[in-house]
Amino acid sequence: MKSEDVFKRRLKPLASLAEQMGVALFAVGGSVRDGLLGSRVRDVDLLVEQDGRGLAAAAVKKFGGSFEAFDRFGTLRLTLGNGSRIDIARARTETYAKPAQLPRVRSSTLEHDLRRRDFTINAMARPLTSEGWGALIDPFGGAADLKARRLRFLHDQSFADDPTRIFRAARYAGRMNLKLEKETLSRLRAAVSCGIPLLLSRERIRQELMRILEEKDPNDAMKRLKMWNMLPVFHENFRWPPSAAAAADSGTRLGLAALAMPDGAGEDFLLSLPLARDVRGPLVSAIKLAREKRSPCADMPAVVRQVLKFRFPNAPASAFEKRFINGDDLTRFGLPAGKEYALWLNRAARRQWRGVHRTRSEALAWLKKSLKK
Repeated sequence: MKSEDVFKRRLKPLASLAEQMGVALFAVGGSVRDGLLGSRVRDVDLLVEQDGRGLAAAAVKKFGGSFEAFDRFGTLRLTLGNGSRIDIARARTETYAKPAQLPRVRSSTLEHDLRRRDFTINAMARPLTSEGWGALIDPFGGAADLKARRLRFLHDQSFADDPTRIFRAARYAGRMNLKLEKETLSRLRAAVSCGIPLLLSRERIRQELMRILEEKDPNDAMKRLKMWNMLPVFHENFRWPPSAAAAADSGTRLGLAALAMPDGAGEDFLLSLPLARDVRGPLVSAIKLAREKRSPCADMPAVVRQVLKFRFPNAPASAFEKRFINGDDLTRFGLPAGKEYALWLNRAARRQWRGVHRTRSEALAWLKKSLKK
C-alpha cells in the first residue's frame, strides 16, 4: 500500500489516541524512506520517546486486542482487535562492547535514536498526528542521499559495530539501485578484510541470508556480496547460481544454492545454519536425490519437488514420483530376501529417474521379465 493508504487503514486510530494522550508518535526508518520513493510501504515501525506501554494499554482498551513487551530493546508488539499488528519501539542509544555482538541499549531521544541507525536513508522520521504524516525529520541528509541514489553510513565504526549492515547494504543497493558512497565502501571493505563479519553468530547470518533470498530479485545483492568477498561468510564453498532467482520462494532458492556447491559442501552448509528441522531435512534430502539421480522411496515434500524440478527441468515427471517398485514387489516375483534387494530397488529407482519407466505397470513388467532371466 502507499503511505497514505497505510495511515488511513492502519495508523489513524492509534495516532489520534496518542495525540489525545499527549504522546509524540513517530514513523521511522524504512516506511519513511519508501514513502519518499513512492514505493509500496510494507511494515511501519513506530517510535515513542517514553515507555510505550501506557499507549499500548489504552489502545487495547479502546480497540480490543493485546500487546507484548520485549524489554531488552524496549519494543512492543501491538495487535489490535481488527487484526492490525503494529510494532512500537522506545527511542534508544546503543553501545557495542565488541564488534559483531548485540548492543547494550538505553532509552534516549528521537535524535539519538536516528543517529544510531545504519544508513542516512533509514535515519529519517515523520510524526504521526490525527491528520496524517507530519513534516519530515531528516538530520543527516537522508532525503538528499535517496534522491542522489547514494548509500551512506552514519559513523566510521558502523560496519565494525554491526557487520549485518554489510548484508543490508547489499540488499538496499540492489533493491533501490543505490551506489555506496566512497568512504562507506572503504569502511565496508576494511571490516571484511579484518574478518569482522565472521564473528557473527550463525543465527544472525541465517537471518541475513534469508532476508536476501526473500528479495524480489536477490541477484544484485549476491553479486555485490561476491564482489565484497562476503559469500564465504555463509560457507567457505558457498556459490550463488543466478538462475535460482527465478524460483518463487526463499526455501527453494536456499536449496538451489546448496545444490550449486561441491559434493558434500551443500549438506555441510545447511547443517551449519540454525534451520528448523522440517526445513533442513527436506533440503538435505533434495541434495541427496540430485546427487544419486534416483526416484525417492517416499512422497516428496513440496520444497524438495520444487528444488529438483527447477534443477532438472527436463527430467520426466516420473522422476519425482514415489518409487514404482518396492520390497513387496521383489518378494512377490520370487527374489529371496537379502542384499540383492537394495541393488534391484536402486536400479529400478534410477531407471524411473531417467524416464525408462514412466508408470508402475511399466516398471513391474520390466522387473518380472528381468527376474526370470
